[in-house]
Amino acid sequence: MKKFVSMFLAVCAVSSMSVTAFARQAEAINVTSDEAIKLSFGEEKFEELLQPGQTYTYPLYIEQEDGSVVPLTDEHLEDVRLRAESKNGQNSISSFKVEEEDDVYQLEVVTEAGWPTEQVEVEGVVKAVKRSNGQIVSSAEANLTVGYPTINETALEGAENGEYVFIDAATPVISTEQFAELDEMTNGDKVTFTNGVWRYEVRVSGQESVNMLHNEKAIKEISSKFEDQNFKYVSFPGGPSFYFTGTMTIDVSDEMEDFGGNFYVYRYLRGKLEKIDAVVDTEEETISFETKNLGRFVITDKELADGTIVDESFVSQPETPSEQTPSDESTGTVSDNNDYQGGSDKVNPDTGAEDYAALAATAAVAALTGAALLKKKR
Repeated sequence: MKKFVSMFLAVCAVSSMSVTAFARQAEAINVTSDEAIKLSFGEEKFEELLQPGQTYTYPLYIEQEDGSVVPLTDEHLEDVRLRAESKNGQNSISSFKVEEEDDVYQLEVVTEAGWPTEQVEVEGVVKAVKRSNGQIVSSAEANLTVGYPTINETALEGAENGEYVFIDAATPVISTEQFAELDEMTNGDKVTFTNGVWRYEVRVSGQESVNMLHNEKAIKEISSKFEDQNFKYVSFPGGPSFYFTGTMTIDVSDEMEDFGGNFYVYRYLRGKLEKIDAVVDTEEETISFETKNLGRFVITDKELADGTIVDESFVSQPETPSEQTPSDESTGTVSDNNDYQGGSDKVNPDTGAEDYAALAATAAVAALTGAALLKKKR
């Protein structure tokens, strides 16, 4: 069971409420009647954007007549029980319930894994209900927003100057409206997106929103199956799909020596490696290929047969119409077997939350690398 006490203390610290002060308040109050209960989330404003595939906890308190709060404990629940309910946006919530650990109560919210492009509003409430007759004697609302942040407007300005749009992992969604802005800035010409390691040049006329979350995590199934080969991975868990064919260019300067100048590119989808025709530029130390769909790209130094099966559990399952092509990747959904249409991990799908935190910290370094990559282009 999760360490709820530790999380409770952390939230208290953020809200500038000391544990000592809570202890003194708890000693001063003696709630034995359900009519005296007034549930509260303290100073929590629920302004944080909840990332898909994550767990969040919010300590519950009792609000006193003077406005101060004390932690909700078993002492306050002799005659009442707690009930958590949510409405609107239930598809974005996997679990919404009250948990108790060491006499500390909190609302636990588990968000549904996936890569949506839209932010969803969820209306939630925790109610204190009489055990005797079910009457609601108090309630506290928890209105949440689930999704990924949209790219900052200032990041779009590079396209107007003929430069690039930097895709920060902390803000991976580009909205339909933003694509319209980019299209107007470029007069319908191609827009260059980059994170420093890769760049993608494509027209965006009429383009709908996409989630361009990205990472360079190793795909364990592939690395373990071909232990005598070198690999480089560039993945887009959200499987963004574009209306026009664009050019993906990946910097392989760090791999030139280890790969011996040999580069073979594949798309990993539904447990199978599909070969991609790519061009190697040894002078610029890049590889490039044409695609409308961004998914899980695998680069290696030894050629593998096109259609090489890595995970037979996927191949043995019949494909549904929506799984036959990567063009449906932009929906951000996960199939019944948890294999995202863009080819994410079959078990424990990569929600991108770790990418969100880790890559955000290195955004400045990546930006410099991106400038270097674009300089090579010129």
